[in-house]
Amino acid sequence: MLNVASMRSHGEELSISSKNFVGKDFQWTTDFIFSHVTTKVTSLDSRKRIIDMITGSGFTKEGYAYRSLFSMDYRGLTSSGIPTFINEDGDLVTSDINFQSYELGNLVYEGPTDPTITGSLGNVFSYKGFHLNIFATYAFGNKIRLDPSFASSYSDLDAMPKEFKNRWTIAGDEAHTDIPAIADLRQIQSDNILHRAYNAYNRSTARVAKGDFIRMKEISLSYDFPQQWISYLHLNAVNLKLQATNLFLIYSDKKLNGQDPEFFNAGGVAVPMARQFTMTLRVGL
Repeated sequence: MLNVASMRSHGEELSISSKNFVGKDFQWTTDFIFSHVTTKVTSLDSRKRIIDMITGSGFTKEGYAYRSLFSMDYRGLTSSGIPTFINEDGDLVTSDINFQSYELGNLVYEGPTDPTITGSLGNVFSYKGFHLNIFATYAFGNKIRLDPSFASSYSDLDAMPKEFKNRWTIAGDEAHTDIPAIADLRQIQSDNILHRAYNAYNRSTARVAKGDFIRMKEISLSYDFPQQWISYLHLNAVNLKLQATNLFLIYSDKKLNGQDPEFFNAGGVAVPMARQFTMTLRVGL
């Protein structure tokens, strides 16, 4: 009873290893990996509500990737700073949205939540006993939802993201910002479902970023001690390695404001990618 869908996927993978320079004391080698994969749901015997399609880590519709991101169709702010959308009936509204509706024609397809392109590039430089490894990874082609930071009301215990600096504050701001106002008491009292507008904004086209990134995954430096140095200790090999992992992002979408795109893929309760520094001593007896 769980087999409610069929899908098709295909992809290509390319791997290239090259020796760029080989000398008596110096060598330089490169390893490059490129992988591309696409998926498409060809049939789906299941119905989902709007709320199911726009929450979580992505759902799907027939003809789309098996994990897709859909959003509410955001259409700017009102003159009082409240976000507007196209609802399930095709009308331009603020809070008049039925998240339980099975009518999905108003949703906007953003793209797959899984990268369609992944790979790595590694370079190893060797000089006598020293080996320098510079390894980067990359991923492209997916979309991610930004943190749901906006609400119709807040308390002193809420943490405010730095996007609030650019929020609507006076009439006319709607012309140059997409960050909604902090609703005042009169607005909340005049619309008892105003919270729906902010819930929709958190899951709208305005709160989507590209998941593309290039990460400096690893830099390491190792040294093979000369045989004449260790022969007195009756050892076959001694190697010392200093390694740094997950150092920094070379590129990511500016809309992330410094947040890690791989953290979103890992899940909402996962620990972000942490920097690691290790030193390893290998001794061959």
